[in-house]
Amino acid sequence: MPTSERTTTAGSPRHDRTGGSGYRLPRLWKRTLGELTLSYVPDAGVAMIPDRVYPTSTEEDWSPHGTHLTELGHLAMGCGALLVERAGTRLLLDAGHGRISGEDPEHFQHAFDHVQDLPASLAQLGVDPAALETVAFTHLHGDHSGWARPDAVEGRHSLFPDARWIIGEGEPQHADPSDPASAPLLAGGSERTTAVADGTEIAEGVRAWALPGHTPGHTAWVLDTGDGRQVVAFGDAMHSPVQVRNPDWEVVLDHDPAEAERSRRRLVEFLAGDGVFGYGVHFADQQLGTVDATGHWRPWSEEADAL
Repeated sequence: MPTSERTTTAGSPRHDRTGGSGYRLPRLWKRTLGELTLSYVPDAGVAMIPDRVYPTSTEEDWSPHGTHLTELGHLAMGCGALLVERAGTRLLLDAGHGRISGEDPEHFQHAFDHVQDLPASLAQLGVDPAALETVAFTHLHGDHSGWARPDAVEGRHSLFPDARWIIGEGEPQHADPSDPASAPLLAGGSERTTAVADGTEIAEGVRAWALPGHTPGHTAWVLDTGDGRQVVAFGDAMHSPVQVRNPDWEVVLDHDPAEAERSRRRLVEFLAGDGVFGYGVHFADQQLGTVDATGHWRPWSEEADAL
């Protein structure tokens, strides 16, 4: 039966979260890796119905993953953006969920937890959205392009009126890809948007890595820390840490499930390399981490900040 209809008992193996995390929504955080300062800018949180997001998964499949589920059996996911700072320059990766009411969840969602926090989160960081010159997107689904959309604020300039948009080649830029006259997904449309090829460096130490499948032009951003390490902001190539061990699970939102699985497997292999960190925007409170020698996601704990 659908997860939302299951009856489970708190404290059962399914919900035994003792000593674990993964089910809490992320708060604003800032971390320094080498020459980079990374700040997570929260915008919305949503509780997902696991076997609707991953329709090929079963209740038994979820038994080992109780630390990622709320007491009601829902999968917590965050939505937001990543602020990347280096030597006085700033760019934003993705643009949050934007103006959502939270009152009309999709069939694979249970409920929104909070909405429209990204402007306040930027203010808390002391960042003026009008001063940001570049926003790069992993893809243009609404929960990643929200505050860059024409309807984000009054005036149709988006929350970032002077920013240039950067997307991966092949990413549909209009509401209906089959209709060239349909509305652009980003404020200013093609006049503000640059599509880049795999491997393109868009700023010092920031390059595109094409990981298609979730969308045709889905792109991860690989950040060079300047001290021999790398951080991969991989967008929706994976939505939850459980996919690290289950890359074959189909995702209801993937444009091309087979290609998305190939991209996940490439990503997991890369994340298992020495000095490679991953940033999963939807990974609840385990957004920053590595893939360890056993093939599991190892979140970067507060104790690991000195590494």
